[in-house]
Amino acid sequence: MTRRTFLRNVTVTAAALLASGCGGAGGATLAGDNAPAPPGQSPNTPPGETPSSNRPPVWSVIPTITFTQGIAASFSVAAFVTDEENDALSIAKNANPLPAGVTYDAATKSFIYDGIGGVGSTGGHVLTATEG
Repeated sequence: MTRRTFLRNVTVTAAALLASGCGGAGGATLAGDNAPAPPGQSPNTPPGETPSSNRPPVWSVIPTITFTQGIAASFSVAAFVTDEENDALSIAKNANPLPAGVTYDAATKSFIYDGIGGVGSTGGHVLTATEG
């Protein structure tokens, strides 16, 4: 559901909003709409706009990330996730601790090694991409 559609639906009753937001309204018109939608137009899509289905971001395989002890470096994961609608993506990392000297910077979508931390290996790290 686009932002404009959502804002339009907020003016209808809460029950109609809930039904249309979860797909339960089917082809029915919403409260306050007296005429059915024109052919090819969804009842929840404002006139002049086409219905869209916002697809989730898609990940490609991220290789094992390794750093050389004593050499500061970074590894960006931004290129490993795409969004079909080209929406801006945020990438968050779960709370599992990283090896000493390695941090995750959500602003740059990068793992950063300071070059000082010792040899270490950890697993169970989960990255989550969200739109916005």
